[in-house]
Amino acid sequence: MSLKSPEAVLRAALVGDGTLAGEIGTRIYPVIAPASATLPFVTWRRAGIQRSQTLGLPVGVPRLSVEYSIYAATYETAREVADRMRAVLDGYGGTVDNVTVKQVSLEQESDDFVSLAGTELPPAFQITMVFDVWWQET
Repeated sequence: MSLKSPEAVLRAALVGDGTLAGEIGTRIYPVIAPASATLPFVTWRRAGIQRSQTLGLPVGVPRLSVEYSIYAATYETAREVADRMRAVLDGYGGTVDNVTVKQVSLEQESDDFVSLAGTELPPAFQITMVFDVWWQET
């Protein structure tokens, strides 16, 4: 069974981009990457969600914050992947498997250098981006 969520819609947009696929292929993982993952790769997680209410019912278009972390052996590669992800996602809207994303906007971005736990990989450059996603909840 495939995951039906706004995150799945965004993943489909990222994997479907030829330039980005050339860099990371399908190495976009929820929450944590497998120990066998090779650099560069991307992880994502829900950082928060807000559901607006009217007097009687929810509005049905929640705002979800999705945090992406890009890991690469060089800062240049991490920056290239992050820039391409921004180009694909910032302003994006689309539908996959009857899940509709209305609007995506980049809200935050930061850089870091980290050791990846549980792997034999050397320390990696990390760029973290947080996107706000408005989607049609059914």
